[in-house]
Amino acid sequence: MSSTKDQITVLADELMRGKGYNAFSYSDISKPLGIKNAAVHYHFPTKPDLAREIVAYHSDSFTRFTERVEGKEALSKIKFFLNFYTSIQLSGRICVIGAFATDWNAMTEEIQQDMQGFTNTVIEWLTSTLKEGESNGSIKLSDTADSEALSILTNIFAATQLSRITGSDHFAAIKQNILNRITH
Repeated sequence: MSSTKDQITVLADELMRGKGYNAFSYSDISKPLGIKNAAVHYHFPTKPDLAREIVAYHSDSFTRFTERVEGKEALSKIKFFLNFYTSIQLSGRICVIGAFATDWNAMTEEIQQDMQGFTNTVIEWLTSTLKEGESNGSIKLSDTADSEALSILTNIFAATQLSRITGSDHFAAIKQNILNRITH
C-alpha cells in the first residue's frame, strides 16, 4: 500500500491534468481518500508545495521511462514515448507539461523553475534520441534535432488537449504524422 503522501500526490496529479491547477481544492483530494483536509495540509502545507511534488513525481516517472527504453533502437524509443502519450490521451487527462503551461501565470517562480527543468530534460532526451536515430539511419530529420524535438513535444502534448474537443481520431492522426515526418 502506498503512503498517504503518495496517494495525495497521485490524486492531485490526476485532478490537475483532468481539471486544471486552479480547478481543484484540498477538499477534492481529502474526500475521495477518506482523510481530513488537515492530513493533506500536513504533507503539503500549500498548493505550490503540492505542485512541486507533482513535478518531482513526473521527473521520477520520466527517469524510470528512459531507463526502461535504454538500449533500444532510437525509433523504438520515440514510438514508446508517443505510446505513453496515447495512454495519457485515452485516460482523458492531458500532459503534465500542458497542464502546467495552461496555468503558468498562477504558478510560483519555484514551480516554474522546477517545471522548466523537467521540460528541458524531456526536450534533451528527445533531441539526443533523434540524433542517435539520425546517425544510425532509422530517423530522417528535415530540420535540426533540437527543432524536431520541440515540434514533437508541442505536437503530442497539444494533441492530448485537442483530442478532448475533436476526438481520438485526430490524436492518432497527429501521432502518425509525427512518425511519418521522422521516417520518410
